[in-house]
Amino acid sequence: MQTGNVASKYDDYWTDQLDQISVQLQNAAAGTPAALPVPGLARSGERQSWHGTAEIRARELTQSSGAHATSLGKTVAASGICTQWPERLFRFMISADGQTLMIAALADHHRDARSAPRPGDDSSLTRPRGKRQSIPRYEPNIRDSDNNRSDTDDLYRILDRLTARSGGLRRLRDCTGASGCPPQGIYFFYEDGESRADGSRRIVRIGTHALTQTSTATLWNRLRQHRGYLGGRNPGGGNHRGSVFRRHVGAALIRRASLPDDLLRSWLDRHRQPAERNPREADTERDVSRYIGAMPFLWLSVPGRADRGYLESNTIALLSCRTGGPDLPSTTWLGRFAERAEISGSGLWNIHHVTGQHDPGFLHRLARIVDDHH
Repeated sequence: MQTGNVASKYDDYWTDQLDQISVQLQNAAAGTPAALPVPGLARSGERQSWHGTAEIRARELTQSSGAHATSLGKTVAASGICTQWPERLFRFMISADGQTLMIAALADHHRDARSAPRPGDDSSLTRPRGKRQSIPRYEPNIRDSDNNRSDTDDLYRILDRLTARSGGLRRLRDCTGASGCPPQGIYFFYEDGESRADGSRRIVRIGTHALTQTSTATLWNRLRQHRGYLGGRNPGGGNHRGSVFRRHVGAALIRRASLPDDLLRSWLDRHRQPAERNPREADTERDVSRYIGAMPFLWLSVPGRADRGYLESNTIALLSCRTGGPDLPSTTWLGRFAERAEISGSGLWNIHHVTGQHDPGFLHRLARIVDDHH
């Protein structure tokens, strides 16, 4: 990409940020979405939107949009801080409000992508905190970064139609069995404070139910497990051993608060008997119910088991930051404290499919189902 040598009014600002950018590059190269606050950028001028991107390989600025992002790309490329990972393509994204710079490391899609490790079984959740493995360096399969962005934008446009047809987003804390949940379907959770670069809401979890032939669970059964108890003897509580979503959120809450290791071990042990569980689990269950209950979400009726699995797996693969998903989590996202690297690295409260490659055809199938939605 030819950028010329014309100086930009943003050059000095980005030069002053190079040390902090270099630190975050290390995180991005390790497979963790990285971000840093850049509040001074918005004071450099006036723009309707500060959204902009730049992609750099070693010392080459391969793509950029917007004068401020082009200046960023030229400054970083010229500094050589990306050259220690010559095979990586780094994507720099500036948020629409100009307050945050997000960085993701992608595989060089001009090379043959190497296969990534498959997600482990959830039983590995029980490993003690002191024995956590470092986040692996992934080389994800990426068709093309432009296609990933285009497909992601198409997905959100489809879900905007679903939102309009559904009368808006719901919050799980307000839902009951009489709220009109379809018997079979998939769901899409958003999270307050988690935004795309353009300022719109970012999806943080995708899920479904009853993918095996013997399962008779309904979509509401699954969502109710995630929500926890509204009444009974333990209002506000829940059972994280029956909901992997609750288990992941609870572990992150425990780690963020630096609570005792015994509580984390107890929380992650799915087979520990009630009498042997840490008594503080009950408090964590209530914290999880408040956290998940506040999340805005959509549900979509999808009667076919095969369709549910196809749509769930492909949506996760498309949005995962490990496979080139363009929307990085915020610096304060709870998932950064997750016990599982698949969550902190993907930007999603999901484990499976986060290193997969999506089939673009799933968007056509999703659009047809949404347009038939009543």
